[in-house]
Amino acid sequence: MKLLSQRLSTAAGPLAVIGGIGLVVLLVPVLKLLGGSAGTIGPSVPLLFLAPVLIASTVGGRVSGAVVAVVAVAAWDWFFIPPFYTVTVNYSRDVLALVIFVGVALLTGQLADSARQRAEDALRRAAVAQALYDLSTALIGSHDVQEVLRSLTASLYSVFRLRACAVLLPSGNTWATAAASGNLPPELTVEKNRAACSVASWVAANNQASGLPAARARFLPLQARDRAVGVLEIVFRSEAGLDEERERLISTFANSAALVVEQARLAQEERAAAIARESDELKSALLSSVSHDLRTPLAGIKAAASSLLQQDIQWSEEDRLAFATDIDREADRLTRLVSDLLDLSRIEAGVLKPVKQNEDIEELIVRTVDRVQPRLGGRLVEIHVQQGLPLVPMDVVQVEQVLVNLLDNAGKYAPSGTPIEVSAELVDLEGKREVRVSVSDRGPGVPERDRSQVFDKFHRLPGSGSRQGGTGLGLAIVKGLVEA
Repeated sequence: MKLLSQRLSTAAGPLAVIGGIGLVVLLVPVLKLLGGSAGTIGPSVPLLFLAPVLIASTVGGRVSGAVVAVVAVAAWDWFFIPPFYTVTVNYSRDVLALVIFVGVALLTGQLADSARQRAEDALRRAAVAQALYDLSTALIGSHDVQEVLRSLTASLYSVFRLRACAVLLPSGNTWATAAASGNLPPELTVEKNRAACSVASWVAANNQASGLPAARARFLPLQARDRAVGVLEIVFRSEAGLDEERERLISTFANSAALVVEQARLAQEERAAAIARESDELKSALLSSVSHDLRTPLAGIKAAASSLLQQDIQWSEEDRLAFATDIDREADRLTRLVSDLLDLSRIEAGVLKPVKQNEDIEELIVRTVDRVQPRLGGRLVEIHVQQGLPLVPMDVVQVEQVLVNLLDNAGKYAPSGTPIEVSAELVDLEGKREVRVSVSDRGPGVPERDRSQVFDKFHRLPGSGSRQGGTGLGLAIVKGLVEA
């Protein structure tokens, strides 16, 4: 629709001339019929002939109006001023009338053209204001830099009737088109033409506008904090280029584009700094939390294996079995630690996607308790499952891991000789019927001040790390698996 409007605007001049001449031709027989065989109807003739001139000037401009005015004068002289059907004028009053008509027609055309231009200027300013408003709204409401830049180039292309425009951003030692609208010629594409790339580099380095006159292209710097963060490339439809007002308005759009690019750069730097800080904190927490738990099973395995390898000591079968049991237990402990680290990394990478199937929750609980029972220090696990529970859609592997971690955590903190309870019941949550599984123990509980951090990575209760062991990953993995 916008392209059609631009084509109609370009063809307005010729269409106005044709339409004006057509009106003149139409007026001649009408006036001849109204004026009778003599063909004279007094002073109304020139007034009627001003109508096509006024219409042509309003639609096509002063040149179109002048052309139609000449045709109207010729028609008036030929058909309505004696002697008829000749260009001869016998009376001085008729000559004066023709001269006055031409002057009035040209003046009327000039006024109509000026009014048209003022109306077009007003519409263009309104379009610019609307485009700037839309752009500012996009700046506030969107976090997608590409989307905002595409909106900007589309507004420039439409409002200023450009052949093409593009936002260029640095990409290493060259330039890349971040967003473009219109038909950008290959010779003006920085990815395909070294001359365009060189001009963009010069504009950014010198913070000054430049262009390629032969291609009707102009490159403007996108300035932010007294430096160029990018380049705006605009290609005109004609050789007229930019007047002062258009350049000022386009510079306003360029400043908005610079603001978008600079905000994106600052946001990227902030994200990179945050990632670096988080990475440093994670490494520090990992080293402090895992180093002891890695060394302990490794030391146990090393000691047991070294003892078995001693040739000068004759170990009894009971001692050998004890050493092998220690190796097996510590290897399991080390395996769980490595598995926790791998699970956490997969959760944070977002690669853990649940594959849900309908499962029997009671069967899953019983199987998981049997698996974890040897690590609970002889504590009794009481299972309470509501009768008649439906099959539950879940990823059985992930839910089993959740229960394993919860039971391991309960085994660390529950007082010796007290039971651990696992229950499942049907509850109503926000109008939905869901199955809730709970793991509870008789331990001291989590202090109020630590409850907001209990599911954080590497978080352990003050003073509990050396006493109970663990890396502080179990509950973080539980949270990640449940939210996956």
